[in-house]
Formats: sequence, structure tokens, C-alpha cells
Amino acid sequence: MDQQSSSHGDHGGEPAVHLPDPSVWPFIIGAASFAVGLALVWWSRDRNNEIAGPLLGATLLLTLIAGLGWAYEDGRMKRKAEEGAAEKPREARFTQVLTFAISEGRMDGARLSGGILDALERSDSALRDLPGFQDLRIIAAPAAVGPSQVLVETTWSNREGLATYEETRRTLLDMVSTHPDEVVPGSVQVFDMEVVRDTKPLGFQLSLGAAAALLGSLLVFGFMVGAGLNLFANESAASGEAPANGGTPPVANNVITATDNKFDKTTLEAPPNTKVTYELKNAGKVKHNIHFMDKAGGKTLADGAEGKIIDGGATDTLNFTTPAAGSYYFQCDLHPDTMKGAFVVKEGAPVPGAAAAGGAPAGGASAGGLAVVGTDNAFDKTKLEAAAGEVSIDFKNNGKLKHNLSVLDKKAGKSLAEGKIIDGGQTATTKFPAAAGSYYFQCDLHPDQMNGTITVK
Repeated sequence: MDQQSSSHGDHGGEPAVHLPDPSVWPFIIGAASFAVGLALVWWSRDRNNEIAGPLLGATLLLTLIAGLGWAYEDGRMKRKAEEGAAEKPREARFTQVLTFAISEGRMDGARLSGGILDALERSDSALRDLPGFQDLRIIAAPAAVGPSQVLVETTWSNREGLATYEETRRTLLDMVSTHPDEVVPGSVQVFDMEVVRDTKPLGFQLSLGAAAALLGSLLVFGFMVGAGLNLFANESAASGEAPANGGTPPVANNVITATDNKFDKTTLEAPPNTKVTYELKNAGKVKHNIHFMDKAGGKTLADGAEGKIIDGGATDTLNFTTPAAGSYYFQCDLHPDTMKGAFVVKEGAPVPGAAAAGGAPAGGASAGGLAVVGTDNAFDKTKLEAAAGEVSIDFKNNGKLKHNLSVLDKKAGKSLAEGKIIDGGQTATTKFPAAAGSYYFQCDLHPDQMNGTITVK
């Protein structure tokens, strides 16, 4: 067995280049941002949930902390690179190359448990505990005929680590010598060499990591934008903005649902000095009511503002006139600590239940009256609700083309009321008798684009 040593002396050329270490912060920020998106969607869909709000705040804080951590780590790595650039060239790394041949026909056995290749592979764990050890590489060239060549390379950060390994430990050379039945006699050679140039693709690995971080950030950003749009769309739909025909006071959703033990709304709004209607649906199992008051623990806000205590599954309707603009209060008298909210009376607020001056109540229904506005080519509403009896729909054409509003028993079904075709700026009324059920309405000139459903209760 031959052992040789080869060295090219100290490096007098360029100093070592310190590349930034791969960072885990992009992954942490991506995961935190994803959690923010999930919490935002949950909170936007269920704002009364006791967990959704705190969870959203916690995930936002986590994302902020992760961003600060990444900024700190980036600064630290830059300082490390600057310090490394000023240092003297680091000592060269060293490698020991061990070559030998495996006897013909013994290659498969060498890979099995107890074989020389298996033993060399398992030695990696022990080598990693040694000072200065960096890498173990085993390369085999199986031959169909004759001996198969094997090259084993260990890499060390300095000459002292390699020397200590050779003097104080059971080396790979010793391991090879214990397999005389597999190793060809006289084929073992050992070379101790200095690494003159290192061509490991560190730059490529870091670039790939940066690309992955960028892709993950784009995905998270897209998710966040989608969640935000969903939130604002939900808020816009619930805000009760004025309809396209203008002039008619906006109509608010006047239905409040109670469960055990909370209301589905904690803030209600109405205009001052206006007759309003609220409907309480008890979806819980225990008794509830709703009571409008001038303040917490105060007096009933107006005649009719104190609801009846109802059982689960029952419904109660309250009708009263709102006071002057201000902030008031509502609660369930049986569960005042958990079922409560703010009643805000202000100018311009939507009218709960029935719009002032004969407008439509929530869902568009008031004593059988509905209002729809048409443009080129769409209705402002595609879902209407009405009470059983004679249903009247006031249709205003705000487009430039001719339109009408006709009612059918179903899509492409029997006509129940054929609306008058009118020019832009005109108004027509369509009336029909209706029992409880579902009906269909359309513009006969543009039935594929202008249509909707009517639910009669």
C-alpha cells in the first residue's frame, strides 16, 4: 500500500470570498403571511368570532417580527461578508484520496451489509464528529469483466484535522485492510492533497433559494390580494349603498340572528326620527330577546323597542321610531353580558325594514312593492323577495336601449305578467298575483343578460 503527499504551498492570490449563508427567514415570512391571509378571510367572514380577531392580530405581529428578524440577519451577513473580505486568505483545505480495486464478481457483495462499500458509507456518521472533517465522497466504477475501481475522498478544513485523524483514529485505510477477500491485493493507494481550487456550485444553490423565496412571496401576495378583495366585496355588499336610480334612501338588512349566546351583529345603524322595523330570529336553543336602550343599563329607547322573550326557533318583530342622532345600545335582557351591541343613529344611514317615504324594506319588499333599475344590459338586482299576494315591481330604464321587465313562473316558462317595453329614462310597473314560491323575471329583449329570481314568502 502506497501513501503519498502532494502540496502546492500557501495561497498568495485572491482572498476567500464569503457568500451569504442560506436564510430560513423567507420561509418563515411566507408561512406567517399565509397565516395572516387565512386569519383575514376567517375574520372577514365571521367578525363576531372571539378567536378570529385575536388570531389576525397575532399573525400580523408574527409577520412583523419575522420581517425584523430577516432585516437583522441580512445586516449581520453583510457585516460578516465585509469582515471576511478584509481577512487574510484562509488556509487551504485538504483531502485524502483512497483508491482500491474490488475483485471480479464481488461488487454486489461489497454493497451488502458487512461489505466494504457498506462499511465505508456507514463511517460517515463517525467522521462528522472529528475536528476539521467536512465531506466524504465514495465513487465506484463497476466493471463487467475484471476488477472494479473505487475512489474514496475525505475533505478536511485544515492539515491538522487530517493529521489528527490519521494518527489517532481507525482510518478508512484500516477499514479497507479488514476486507482482504473483497479488495484486490496491492491495489490500495492513499494520497494526501491540498485543495487548490473549490468549484462547488454555492452560487447556484443560493440563486435557486432566492428564486424559490421570490416565487413563494408572489404566491403569498396573490393570496393576500384575493383575501383583501373578498373582504372589501363583503363589506360593500353589506354597506347598503344607494341604488343606481338615486334618490331612494338605502335599505338595510333588518334581520338579527341570535344564537347561544351572541348576536350575529354587534353594530346596527339607522337614520334619526324614522320608523324602523327589526326582526329577531332565535337560532339558539335557549330563550332570547332584543331590547333597544338609551345606554347600557338605561331605559327603553322608544315605544316598541323592547322585544318579547322568545324560544329557540321563534321570531319576533319590533317596530319603533328612532330618536335624534346619537349612540345608543341594544342587548338580550337574559344575557346582557355576552349579547350586546351599539345602535348608531345618524343621518344618511340605511333604513332598517322600510325605507322612508314609501321605499322598499330589506330584500326589496314592502306591501308587495319592489323596485328594479335596468341599464344596458343588466338589472341592478338579480334576487328579489316579496310577501304573498299581489306583487308590484316598479321598473326604471336607466339605459339608452329599450328594456322591459316580465315575470314568468320559471326560466323559459309560462308568462305571468308581460312588462311594457320602455325607452331609456322611462318607468313602468309590472304586477302579478303570487302565492309562496319561486318565480323568474327577465327583460324580454335581453333575456340571457337581464334576468333574476323572485322569492315569495
